[in-house]
Formats: sequence, C-alpha cells, structure tokens
Amino acid sequence: MTFVRDDLRPVQRRAVAILAIVAVGLVVVLLRLWVLQVVQGPRWRSAAENNRLRRIPLEAPRGMVKDVRGEVILDNRPAYQLLLFPEEMNDSVRTAAFLTRIEIAPADEVRARLEKASRTSHLPSVIADNLAWSQVASIAAHRAEFHELEIHPATRRSLPPGATVAHLVGQLGEVSPEQLAESPNLRPGQLVGRSGLERAYQDVLGGTPGNLVVVVDALGKQVSALDEEPPVAGRPLGVTIDLALQREAVEAMAGQVGAVVALDPRDGAVRILLSQPAFDPDLFAGHLEPARWQELTSDPLNPLHNRAIQALYPPGSTIKPLFAAGALRDGVRTPFDTVYCTGAVTIYGHPYRCWLAGGHGRMALEQAIEESCDTYFYYTARDAGIDRLASWARTFGFGTPTGIELGGENSGLVPDDAWSRRVRGQPWYGGETISVGIGQGPILVTPIQLAVAYAALINGGDLVQPHLVPDKGGAPRPTGLPAEALAHVRRGMEMVVAGDRGTARRLGNLPVRLAGKTGTSQVMRKKDGVKWYELPWEQRHHALFVAYAPLDKPELLVCVVVEHGGDAASVAAPIAARILLRAFGPQVKQGEVAAAVPPIWQNTSLPPPPAPKGQTSGPGETLPSAAAVEPARPSSHAAARSLTQQEHPKQEPRTRQ
Repeated sequence: MTFVRDDLRPVQRRAVAILAIVAVGLVVVLLRLWVLQVVQGPRWRSAAENNRLRRIPLEAPRGMVKDVRGEVILDNRPAYQLLLFPEEMNDSVRTAAFLTRIEIAPADEVRARLEKASRTSHLPSVIADNLAWSQVASIAAHRAEFHELEIHPATRRSLPPGATVAHLVGQLGEVSPEQLAESPNLRPGQLVGRSGLERAYQDVLGGTPGNLVVVVDALGKQVSALDEEPPVAGRPLGVTIDLALQREAVEAMAGQVGAVVALDPRDGAVRILLSQPAFDPDLFAGHLEPARWQELTSDPLNPLHNRAIQALYPPGSTIKPLFAAGALRDGVRTPFDTVYCTGAVTIYGHPYRCWLAGGHGRMALEQAIEESCDTYFYYTARDAGIDRLASWARTFGFGTPTGIELGGENSGLVPDDAWSRRVRGQPWYGGETISVGIGQGPILVTPIQLAVAYAALINGGDLVQPHLVPDKGGAPRPTGLPAEALAHVRRGMEMVVAGDRGTARRLGNLPVRLAGKTGTSQVMRKKDGVKWYELPWEQRHHALFVAYAPLDKPELLVCVVVEHGGDAASVAAPIAARILLRAFGPQVKQGEVAAAVPPIWQNTSLPPPPAPKGQTSGPGETLPSAAAVEPARPSSHAAARSLTQQEHPKQEPRTRQ
C-alpha cells in the first residue's frame, strides 16, 4: 500500500492569515469597546440618562434690599415661568402655534424665542415669565402633546415702593451671549441686573442657581426626583436711601420732569436718588416684550433716562457760590471787593444784562450770592479768565464722574481753551468766559455732581464720593479751600433764604432754617416783556435749587433740577424745602408737609410731550452757542423794571474797601 503525503503548508498559511484577521478584528472590537465604555463612558452614560432624566434649573431668589431704616425697597414674589427643552421639540411650527394661541407672545416673537432657545442645544431655556393661571392651565392640559414644555415655579422682583425707586433699583434683563461666555455660573434665559442697584450689586443680589434632576416617563411627565442641587439665594443689601424722603420727593415733583438728589454732606451717603418721569418697574420683573420696550424708548420724555446721574444741565446761578469760593482762594476777589451793578455792563464790546433791570447797586461777595447779582460774576469771570474758571469747576469735581456705584454716570463738561481747540477747532473767545461765569454757555453738570460740589462748600472743603451702600464711599478728597472763604460763601447762601432781598426769601418763614442757592439755566432767549410762564413748556428755563440744613451742622443737602420749570424760586425751591421739612421739621404724616411750604407755581405742570428738537413755538428765540445770556427773572422780583441793553452812565468799576 502506497501513502500519498500532501503539502499542508498552503493550508497552514491560509489558517494563520484567517486567524490574524480574526485577531485584528477582535482587537479592533475590544479597542472600540474600551473607548466607548472607558474613554467616552461618562459622555454616553449621560446621554443615556438624558433619555429618561431631565435636568431642571433652579433659579436662585435674588437678595432683598432695604433702606436705611429697614423698610423694604426690593423683594421677591412667587411666579411661574415656562421652560423649553430644545432637544425634545419635534415640530417647532406646531409648538409656536400653540404658544401663540395661549397668548404667550405674538407669533413673530414666539418664533424668535424658539429659534434662540434651539441654539442652546440640550440646555433648557426660559421662554416666558409671569405666566397667568389660564396659561399655566392650558400648558398643563396639553402636557402629553408638548413634552418640550415645562412649567416651573420661580420668583420675580417685587417693589413695594413702585416707580418711586425705579431708577435707583434699575432693571433686570435676560443674560446676554457675551455674559454667558464670560461667566459659567450664568444660564440661558437667566435674568441679571442691567442697570441701577440690580447691576451694580449683581454679585451680591444674584445668588447661585441650582439644579433638580427628575425622572420622566415616555410622555415627559415627571415621575420622581432623583437628585437636587439647591440654589443659593442672593444676599440681602442695606442701602443709604431714606424711603420717607424719597416718597416726599416724588410727591413734591408730581407733574414735573427732572431730578432730585439728596445726600449727607459729611460722608456722601445718598438719601434720595430720583429721576422723573419714571418707568413701571414691574415691566422688568420678567422678560420684557419688544413692543413694550419700543414704547419706553420712543417716549419723548425718555423715562428710562436716569436724569440724576446722566442728564446734563447748565448749572446757571448755582455755579456762583462755587466760583466765589475759588475767587477767594486764588485772590481774584476778597470778601470786601465791590462791584456796582447798574443792570447792564459792556465787556469786550458786548452788553451783558443783569437779571434785575436797574441793577442791584454796590455788591460785595456775600450780597452778590444773596441777590444772585450777575454783574458781580461777569466781572469775576473777566478777571479770572476761562482757564481759571475751569480750574475752579474741576476743584469741585465737575468734568469727571463722582464715582457712585450706578453705571452710566455722565462726566459733564468743563470748557477751556484746550477743549475749544480740540473739539471746535478754534480758540476760546473772551466773551464766552462771561457766560460761563454765571453758569451758562457750554459748561454742563449732572445733578449728582452739583450735589457733591455743594457738599464740599458746607462740610469744610472735602469732596465726598456719593454712595448707596454704607462704607462703599471712598475717603473724602480735600479741595484746599480756606475755611474763611467757605464761611463767607455759606453766609451768602444763608442770606439767599433769610435776607430781605434773597432770591429764595419766600422760604424764610419755614419751621426749619435752611440755606441754599437758586439757579436758572436758559433753554432759549426770552423776548422782552414775555413772562417765563407765558412760554410753551419746552421753551421755559430749567429751574435749579440746592439747599441744606441744619445751618450749624448740615446733615442733609438737597439738589433739585426741574426741566423747563421756568423759575427756581417758585418751582425748584419749594420742592427742596418740602424734603428738608420732612427730614427736620415737625413729625407729620406723609403728604402733609406740603401745607407748610409755599406752593409751586400753578402753571408749571407738565403739558403734552414737547415738540421735537429744532422746533419752537411762542415768543422765544434759540440761544446761539456760547452767546451772551439773559438769566430768567425770579418771580420774587416780578415788579422790577424792564431789562435794558444800555450800560448805565454811572457804571463804576470794581473797587476795594
């Protein structure tokens, strides 16, 4: 028998190749399993859990705000919000139609919100706030149809004082994409501070959001809670505002447009911060609809504008005590230098008229402040020059922000030759200096700046930093003003109220002794023979008054600016007097202080919205830039003779005694 022996090597090679391929395949499979289960395990585990788990953000209640006496300014109230889980939305058109039907928002706005939320991938977004009970019921009834919608309890801001503190508290707004990128603690749809205290102290009031992980069934219905990371509520905040004084300011400013700032001149603690007209803070308690926002921004009186720290006004005659202090410090004037006021004076070949036709007669510094003599300060401005006037203004903080915590503060404007060359492309002309000397022309200040400047006049010469939270003000900065100079200026301001010829002497019989200075800044040149109250509202001068009390140791300074108020003594002064009487006068109920104060001129209540800029009506003419001005005549001198443009033949130059 013969045996045939085959060659098995080819078979063996094939077997080895097959085994190698199988081995490589197993290695690839095992490697892929290792990647999926070990390297990418957390990712896929989370994705799997998300098929049955839902992470709901828990909003942190914002911190409470109280005034200096412990009264609540800002609190929270319960509310319901609507969350959208974008990854569970199958038909955005259908969802939008449903939300439009239950009046969450107009159709275009709903579609925009859904599109914005979809860009956040798996993160839930707040698409509606402050749901009405009917909306909550409708969403709950259709829960099985719209798994992507979730009703969630939350809190929203509550302001017991209402619009009284609108600009102080500020606005909440939805977090921006830029803020989301900067802070990992913020979430899409979260409300954060956009202005006022809400913005300045977002880190205190905002808190830290939490999370709630719940198990849901196939219909998206919550079955049970699996895990909870509770939110951390915002911390309470105590502020220096006195709500009783703030309410008095609101009542006194009823029907007016302008601002009131009151502070403690010793340390800069702000007691009143008011801007009129105000807005309804409830509009910003949740997500504001674009239509409502458009209404606010298109209002010609601009209720969103915080006039206390942002509006710019020529200071008018309120600048005179400040320039008087600077003149005494630099030796431009002594307390006994006099000027003879005839009612008109020619400087640099141009006639300038004092507000009192026929003039005040011989004026020294204290008398010039008491009677607000323009001629005295025309000559002071001429002798000082614009650069020195600018230096005096900057000494009192003009031209730079005061540093109050609120954002958006305006710097104001202090003009000088360098500014004129840089901005206007021309040198400063001497005639413009005369206007600046009485607070007209291109010099512009905010009410908060004016309050800080006057605080330095009465606290011994220190510039304080206004602040809304105790211990947040910086150290006072000395101005270097001599105590003797400040004493002369203060005596002049005391005579403004107590003197027989003081421009605010109608306040001299109040139960609280106060001092201050009236000011009128012109909007237009008033024609001869026309009374300020005969002008249309938008053509009337701005009325200013700065006052303080008690006289020996001032504890409260009040700055009032009434846009188009017309007359400082008749309009702005009674407002400040009411506030000081509330603070230091007999204890009476809110609303009863007005009876003890001379009434505001009856024809100054706010008329329909003013005409657009550039349009005028009635007997007035627009003032040219940096032109000579004619200060409005206080009503206490209504019987004075008519203004004259001719220099009195007996005009005398300044003499020293």
